[in-house]
Amino acid sequence: MTNFTTPNFTTKIARSIDEISPQAWEELSAGRPFQSHKWYQFGERVMSDCESIYLLVYQDTMLVGSAVLWKIRNEPLPINPGIGRAFLEATLRRWPLLICRSPLANTAGLILPADQSLRAETLKVLSETALNISRQNHCLALVFDFLGKSEIQNWQSGFSSMQVSDPGTIMQNHWQNLDEYLASGNKKDRQHYKRTLREAEKLGIKIEKHTRVPDVNAALELIYNVDHHYQNAPNPWIRNLLENLEMANGIWLEARQNGKLVGCGALFEDNQTQLTTALGLAENIPYVYLLLTYASLEEAFLKNVHALRWGSGAYDVKQNLGFELEDNDYIVISSNNLFIQKLSTWITR
Repeated sequence: MTNFTTPNFTTKIARSIDEISPQAWEELSAGRPFQSHKWYQFGERVMSDCESIYLLVYQDTMLVGSAVLWKIRNEPLPINPGIGRAFLEATLRRWPLLICRSPLANTAGLILPADQSLRAETLKVLSETALNISRQNHCLALVFDFLGKSEIQNWQSGFSSMQVSDPGTIMQNHWQNLDEYLASGNKKDRQHYKRTLREAEKLGIKIEKHTRVPDVNAALELIYNVDHHYQNAPNPWIRNLLENLEMANGIWLEARQNGKLVGCGALFEDNQTQLTTALGLAENIPYVYLLLTYASLEEAFLKNVHALRWGSGAYDVKQNLGFELEDNDYIVISSNNLFIQKLSTWITR
């Protein structure tokens, strides 16, 4: 661990979460979802091809702020397949991105002090240190993503902020079980739920729950099918995520039609928040998405989580289920590369 000092702070750089005291880290993260010591251990395992850099700011002996950076050469880019994506992917293999985020959870990796009097100086120390690391590693750009609107204030010159077009979705949990959740809605929604179960049963579709992924290759085929349908760049860490599901106490949902896998998804819980990810679907088989949805709700109510996060996309469906847009669709970026500056503006639009 490398140390630097300023008049008010000591800044340390660690290369793994295991170099940081779990107690100090948990006190800093203060129950924030997908910021736990254990979650970062999982993230390092899954994203083993990305160098992790932990910037830690101490006041005396107390950890008051952090920024977790990942040097990424294979970031899934929100660009349609074609020459543009291929060119940028080749560029990143030579000049990586340095991205501040919590791994695998669409969550910011920046934590600032609760004490407002310390926030501006802590942000300045973290951002300047991150900029130096970005320059030393010849990174194409330094990016802080999944920020809320209030978190894009007080950045120094050289950083620009922008709002992206695909916020996540979140629902606060007010229910003890699925029956209570359905009762809080309208009659039409309850009838739709019952009809979904009846029709799925006629088609021989059933949901199974596992603590590991029985057939990773079959699951990947369905996940890539969804990526292809929406022209998404595949998640480069999805195989590792599935193979290490047990490390994070994940739940694996499978939908099978007469024994054949036709749908799947992963559930993770950290600091009382559930995350649904790794959705996979076969073509033209009805009711599978809804069955997986209801199964994820049941699991959340069973564990009495505080909130459910379902990522971006399918906003109409999620809104009908009670989800709201999450305040995490801002990024702050610094790059001297003119192409990246123009690309950032284009992606935002």
